[in-house]
Parts: sequence; C-alpha cells; structure tokens
Amino acid sequence: MHTNRLSHVGIIPDGNRRWANSTGLDLEYAYDKGYEVLKNAIRWFIDYDVKYVTVYAMSRDNCTRRSDYEKRILFKLIDKALWDFRSDYTLKKYDISIRVVGDLSLIPDKLRASIKSLVEETKDRSDYIITTGLCYSFYWEFENYLAKGLKAPSQNLPPIDLVIRTGGMRRVSSFFPLLIEYAELYFTDTLWPNFTRRELEEAITWFYNQRRNFGV
Repeated sequence: MHTNRLSHVGIIPDGNRRWANSTGLDLEYAYDKGYEVLKNAIRWFIDYDVKYVTVYAMSRDNCTRRSDYEKRILFKLIDKALWDFRSDYTLKKYDISIRVVGDLSLIPDKLRASIKSLVEETKDRSDYIITTGLCYSFYWEFENYLAKGLKAPSQNLPPIDLVIRTGGMRRVSSFFPLLIEYAELYFTDTLWPNFTRRELEEAITWFYNQRRNFGV
C-alpha cells in the first residue's frame, strides 16, 4: 500500500514552442497539440482519482512579454477550452469545478467574461477541481491580496503534492509558491506535446517512492 497520498497535482506544461521548432510545424499547431495532451491528462488524473489538478497555462510575464501573435493563439485556445468543458461529453459527465487564478485584467474582455461565466457555472461542483493559473505570478497575488491582509486566491486550494514540469527546465517559475512548500518536484526532458500516459504513470510511481517527512 502506498503511504503517500496524491490528491493534488500541479502541471507546468513546458516545451510547446521548442516542439514546434523541432518538428518544423507552426506554433498554433503545437499549442493545439499541447492542449489535446492536457485534455487527455485531465482524464488520466480522473482515472487515478486525483481530486485537484492545477495547470500553469500562462504566467503574468507570458501575458505581458509574449508577442501579440502568440498571445492571440493562446487566448483563442483558452476560449476553445471553455467551450470544450461545456460541450465535451467525457468532461461534462464528471463533476468538475473550474477555477482560474491570475491577473485577468490582462486578457480580452470577452474571454474574461466567458471565464467568469464558467467559473460561476461550476462553482458548486466538488468531485474534481481543475484550476488554471492564467497571467499568474506570486507578486500579483502578494500585492493584491496578502499585502492588504486578504486571503490569496490560491489559498483556497490544498497544498500541491506533486509538481510535474515538462520541457527539461529545472525550475518552478513562480508556480503557486504558497502551495508547493512540501511538493515533490518531477522534471522531465519530454516536451509537453509528447507527454504520454505512460510518462504520467512513471511520475506518479516516482512520487509514491519518495519519502515525505514535511520538515519532521
């Protein structure tokens, strides 16, 4: 029997642009491919009965420093994801609550309205909680909440047990630091569009083999 409990997984899905460069395919196709992998991954986590999944869609720096062309691609894809959660039968049959944390003032008005609508629509669901970090940074959370004595949005979630980062980088890039104090960090060189269920199983097996003492 596993002694570690895996109830919250964080994903940093890195490597879409490098995948596009390595395959010679365009960036929009790469992000579409990455999104399909993410949809599959959510189903895989449900199979493992992981209640909370938190995904780093875009950091605040992504939202302020990426080209307008790339941001248009990403915002279009997020809009598609909102539609899929309302229409995809496989996703609809699960009791999934959607949450979004980040500086939404940096995204188009229409997209922001759609996000708020879906969050409101699913707020009472409780079997699975999918949270997206969108234009997120800890500095934004600190300045707008913690420094004012307010509870930060990410503090409405339990601690993250396992962070999976693809793409070969060994850093967390301001990924929800309030939640990852004792998280196990799993890094893989696999670019996100190539991430498979088998690799997810390897990451989960690795997690269960870690000794977690939480500072004791």
